[in-house]
Parts: sequence; structure tokens; C-alpha cells
Amino acid sequence: MDPQLKTTLQQQVQRYFLEFLERFRLPLPGGGFESECYYIEQAKTMIREGKRTLYVKMGHLEQIDSEEVSYTPADLRNVIETKYLVLRECLNAAVPELLGKLQDSDLQEEVKKARESDELKFVAAFYDLPTYSGIRDLRTDKLGRLVTICGTVTRMTEVKPELLVGTFTCNVCNREVSGVAQQFKITMPTLCPSRGCGNRSNWTLLTESRTTRWGDWQRLRLQENENEVPAGSMPRSLDVVVRDECTERCKPGDKILITGCLIVVPDVPTLMSPSELKSSVRRSLNTRTDSAYGAGEGVRGLKGLGKRDLTYKLTFFGSFIDMDCDWGSKNQGQQGENVRSSEKMYLTQSEKERFQALSDHIGAGGKKDVFDVLGRSIAPAIQGHLEVKKGILLMLIGGLPKKTDEGIRLRGDINVCLLGDPATAKSALLKWTSTFLPRAVFASGKSSTAAGLTASVTRDPELDHEKIIEPGALMLADNGVCCIDEFELMDPKDQVAIHEAMEQQTITLSKAGIQATLNARASILAACLPKNTYYQPAQPIHKNVEMTAPLMSRFDMMFVMQDIHDVTTDNQVATHILALHRQREEETAAQLSQPELQRYIRLAREFRPVITPEAHERLVRCYKKLREDRTYVRGACGVTVRQLESLIRLSEAVARVHLDEKIKVEYVQQAFELQLGSLKRAERDNIELAPEADEAPEEAAAPGTAEEPTTGEVVQRRQRRMKITFAEYQRIGQMLAAHLADQEAKGEEVKEVDLIAWYMEQVEDDIQTEAQLFAQQHLVQLIVNRLIDKDRIVLVYRPSEDPMKPEGRVLVKHPNFKVGEGISTMR
Repeated sequence: MDPQLKTTLQQQVQRYFLEFLERFRLPLPGGGFESECYYIEQAKTMIREGKRTLYVKMGHLEQIDSEEVSYTPADLRNVIETKYLVLRECLNAAVPELLGKLQDSDLQEEVKKARESDELKFVAAFYDLPTYSGIRDLRTDKLGRLVTICGTVTRMTEVKPELLVGTFTCNVCNREVSGVAQQFKITMPTLCPSRGCGNRSNWTLLTESRTTRWGDWQRLRLQENENEVPAGSMPRSLDVVVRDECTERCKPGDKILITGCLIVVPDVPTLMSPSELKSSVRRSLNTRTDSAYGAGEGVRGLKGLGKRDLTYKLTFFGSFIDMDCDWGSKNQGQQGENVRSSEKMYLTQSEKERFQALSDHIGAGGKKDVFDVLGRSIAPAIQGHLEVKKGILLMLIGGLPKKTDEGIRLRGDINVCLLGDPATAKSALLKWTSTFLPRAVFASGKSSTAAGLTASVTRDPELDHEKIIEPGALMLADNGVCCIDEFELMDPKDQVAIHEAMEQQTITLSKAGIQATLNARASILAACLPKNTYYQPAQPIHKNVEMTAPLMSRFDMMFVMQDIHDVTTDNQVATHILALHRQREEETAAQLSQPELQRYIRLAREFRPVITPEAHERLVRCYKKLREDRTYVRGACGVTVRQLESLIRLSEAVARVHLDEKIKVEYVQQAFELQLGSLKRAERDNIELAPEADEAPEEAAAPGTAEEPTTGEVVQRRQRRMKITFAEYQRIGQMLAAHLADQEAKGEEVKEVDLIAWYMEQVEDDIQTEAQLFAQQHLVQLIVNRLIDKDRIVLVYRPSEDPMKPEGRVLVKHPNFKVGEGISTMR
């Protein structure tokens, strides 16, 4: 570009851009514009907060009223997008000019101080471009253009000082030369201005001079996202340079969008000081070997030209960093929500009311059903597995991290293990979870090593083979979730490496002379196959999986997902899969969309529930019951204190699901049932009826006041705690549900006493004695109570009119339960 034309363009763009900043007002929905100037108010806020960056939305450049400005709005936007690198300095210079025209008297002194000390640090950062480019699409035709790229941060350097404007002294005549602008590497004056001096190379930088300006800079390594890598290709990376307020805005593992321009810089050695370079390339950075540049060395073949000066690479200069919120939004134009963000969350009044109504909603069983609604919204494309989805929901919400007086940290993250038969959607659940969170890493057990999961020490060829720490999957998933598929294929030596990360949530390195402790505050969602491919219900769980006892005890929940051959379930799964393939979303849609679920989970994570005295007693009782239960052996180590801590974390997560500040008894009971229900159901052992009998007070009546019990009372008291097989419970439950459905179809009401009498008529041929009669009546009574209270297959349509005869209540079958469908029971 002609220098005179370039100067004219820069002057005009700076004048027009300043005019835009002074006069832009947001348009109103009904027409017209707001009274306040948008960017003047933002500039005032910027000065009050001590910031130096003015954020300009690209769409605003064309939304300004064309009658208020002396230029065409579309032309200004076009020239900024196409010539951004050329115009960057003049666009930044318009910001302090805007500050100088502020009429606020209170800010004049602060503006004056800021312009004196940080005149060169004021930046206009553009954002919200309509399209973005992938790293693979960047070519030299995009040099200098304003573009947005996306990717995942894999490495970051520390924040380093950068010389913006240098002041040098001539070592020959001691003349000071100021105002030497730098261009991505050290640039010295070309010639000493003193008459008769002629110095071109012998200069000393005056670092403490008043006219020397320093800034901060940082280099990021950006890797393209996995969904942008073509089949059969390796992901590509790009160096990104950011300055000042853009530094330390992200961490390794973050998916980000960076707005800036593509630049060409000499290869890495010219960006570093000579002391950092290898001896083979340690050359003076201010000379060239070509005689055309006055070095006087002449040209001695291609090697004499110097590899350093012939090798250039593309680098991206970033001016605005934003988190990539497009993960998991299904390309519907809805932005996602980082559910684990520590930033303050703002909700509209309608959202607050809707979420509160959702948490207080009473379901068909007379109890709050927000847990079930949110559970069904987890991975809606997968049919069934409601208990597993509830476990993943609790993992996403998590418990409360705590710290003791001695400084010991107690984790709040929940670890979940899915032990399932082939084709039970384990990997699909892991994939959904990895797309639901921005900081989620998906790893495969077969191809993962201990160093790949935790951290490794390598030598960086760009830093003279200096030893650096390469983060692993658990470090990249810090404050997120690490999904590990095919966990059983991991080498046992590699499984041991994640013991510390799962409980203490740290990774300690002691190798290659580096001693470091790194954070790995991540939840682990693992999926593995049983030892014999299919789960064997007759064997305990530690006989079904290749996993050590210490590792099993670190999982808060272990779900067994079996492929059970059932006609009703197979029909539902087939219908669901066909609806997915036919893209009939109305049959597979969840009650909450994914962005709504993300906002609800983020709202729930802001609650910090406390344990009530009643919940405290129930927690102790549940833990004692676990320790006393000899039939349930969790691996070779049995039940440990870790299961009590897991129960506390799960109770806190259930309270957060209900948006409650207190942990109530029913939350502890739900957590206890969820923790053990899946395993108990998989083992197909005896179902214990009337568990509340254990919780009843053991105090008997005062001596002498009790009457002699009858024969029936003796039988009932002796058989208060009854156990039946799972198959028997299913058979009796199906009979009762089918009878209720038949009577409902005829329009007749069924009381509880009539239902029990009908069942006794069906089994009267098998009853021989009075004791058997009382035992059978007691059994069916307990089964009816369990169908109502726990499994919710039967509903109380109308309570009994006589409080002294509760068996007179009218019962109906739950409308969502289909006769012939297996009863999904909780233990």
C-alpha cells in the first residue's frame, strides 16, 4: 500500500471510528434509540474499574443511525474487517481521544493519570463476528484481516514483559534516541541522528527511561476441536499471542473463541533472547547476512543466507478471548452454560419463577418429582436407565468441598462407575456428558497410560530442551469431568496412578528433578465391561469386574446396567430408536432443553445445604445398617468410611437438586437408595419388606400394661421383617396391578381390603393352616404398601373415610405403568 494512501486511510478511519464511539446509541425494540451513548458509558465504567480495554460489538458498526454520522456505516465495518492490522494502531488511538472528551468532572483526574502512564495500553477489542474460521482454514490470504478462530488451549507460557516503545542510547556518542516502536521482536534505531556518528548497531536499551513503554504478553498453544478434524487427519495447532488484559483469561483445557488477526513472524528463535537459544542458532538478532542490508558479509550460498531469516510461520494475534459456548447446543442458536463456572449467575424473574415451580412440583405419587424430571432430561436420546441418569445428574451438581482446621481438603466431586453389559449405552452416556460440559475430557482406557491421565515431564525443543510438565487428561479436566471408557482395559499399573486424583484430587510429580503438586479437581465417570462380558447376578460385584478394592471404594456410585431380555422393554427401546432415526423429536424430546438444564444445574450449585439433626441421625443409621449387612460386600474391603462420606456428598447433591438450603431426612433416604439400589437390583437377591420396622423405636410398653397377644398377632409380630425373592415380588405385583387395571376398565372402585381379599381368593388352595393364612395376608399387605410408598406402581385415589380403618382407602394403578412391564424396584 502506498505510504501516503495508508496515512490518509488511517486518519479517516480514526476520525470516523471516534465519531461512532461518541454517537452510537442502542436501538429500541419498538423503534427509535436510547438516550444514553453506549460506548461513552462503557468508557466511564472502564476508567472507574481501572481497565484499559474498550469492547466494541461488530454488529453495532452497522446499527448506528446513518443520519448522525458523516460516513457510510457498512463501509467502516468493511474496512476494519479487511485492513485490521494496518488500522489497529489508529483504532486503539481513538480510545484515549474518546476519554479526553468525557464531560464527567469526577473522572477527569483519573483519565489524565491513565493517559500519562498507559497511553499505549488502551485497546479497542472487537467481538461477536458472525462467522469464525477453523485453524486448518487459515491461509496467507487472511493476513491482517479481523477473524475469529476457535479451538482448545493445550499449553500456556507465563506472562512475560514485552517492549512496546524503546529508548536507546548510542554507545559511540551517548545520544539518546526515543520513540522506537517494536514489531514482535526487538527493533533498534537504524542510524544514530548525531552528525558524524554513523552508528548502526552499537546500542544500549534504557529500560528505566520515562519514554520506554513495557507491556505484558503471553503465548497460547491452540489446538483445533475434535469435531473439526477431518477423517484420518491429526489435529493441528497454532500459536496465539495475547497482550495485557487478555493474558491469564483462560487455562489449558478451555474451549475458547479468539478474535484478532493472522500475522507472520520469524520462526521461534527470533522471539527469544540469545541465552534461551540452542548453540546452533545462537546468532545476533539485529543483523542479516545478506549484503543488501548493509551487513557487508556477502552471499555465500543458500546456507549463508541463514535459516532463521528464511523461515517464517503463521501466528495469531488475539485481542479478545471468549469461552466457546456452542458445545452441546445442537446448533439451534442457543448458547450453552458452563455449569461449573465460578462467576455470579443472573436469572430473569420468569426463569426464577419457573425453576422454583419446577423444584416444588408435586408428582402423581404425592411427592416432589423434580429429581425424576431432571433425570429424564439427562441424555434424552437414550431410553430408560433412569437411575443411572440420576447418578450422572448428581455427579454434575456435586457436593460441597470442605477443608478441615488442619488443612485437609475433603472433596465434593462425585465419582461414578458404570458396569454394564455390551450395548447398554455406556459410551453414549459418557459422550453426552463430555459434550455437556466445556471442561470435559473423553479418554479410552486401552490407549491411556498413567502419564497420559495425570501428567508427564517432557523436553520442549523450542526452549533449548528445557523440562516442562505436560498436563494429562485429569489436569485438563480440572473443575470438570473426566470420562474414561473401557476402564477395565487399563493396565493395573496405570489404574493405580489415579488413586490420589480420585480422593485427594491432586497429582504429585517426582521425576526428572521436578517436584510438583498439581490440582486435579475433577469428577471421574468410568465405564467398564464385566469380567465375563455379561454380568453374573449370582456372584458379588467384585467378582464381576477387574478392579482393585481400593479403586472400587473411591467410586461414590457403581451402577450395573444389564441387558435383560424383556418383551415390553425391547418394544419401548425399538420404538425410541426408530423415532430417533426418523428424527421425530416430539417422541424423544425432554421436558427441559439442554441450555435450561445447564442453567438449572448452575443455579443448584450455588446452594450450600447444611445437615439437619434429623438427617444426621438418619445418616448414622444408614451407615450402621451398611456395616451390619453381611450380604453386601463391596469388593474385598467391605464397607468403609468412604461410603459414609459418599452418602453425605450424595445427600448434599439431592438437596441441591430440590433447591433446598437444608438436607432433610427424605434426601438422605433418596441418596441411600440410589447408592445401593442398582447393585441390589442387579444381584436379584431377596427383597426386604417393611424396612421401616428396623427404624421404629425399640422401647416396648411398660411392664404389666400389655395384653396377651392372640395367635394372629404372634404370627404378625414374628414375621414383621419378611423377605421374598425378586421374582416372587414381581409376580405378585403384576397380579395386583393387572386386577386394578381390569376393575378400572369396568369403572369399579377397588379398596385395599377388597384387593387383599381378591388375592387371598386366588391363593386359597395353597393355604392349609391358620398360621399360613395370617402370614399370606401380612405378606400381601406389605407388598401393597411397598407398591404405594416406594415403587409407586399403585396410587391412593381416595383415603379411607374412617381413620380407624385405613385399609378402606381406594387404590388405582399408576397411569404410566403398563401391565406386563417389569417393576423397577428400589432396595
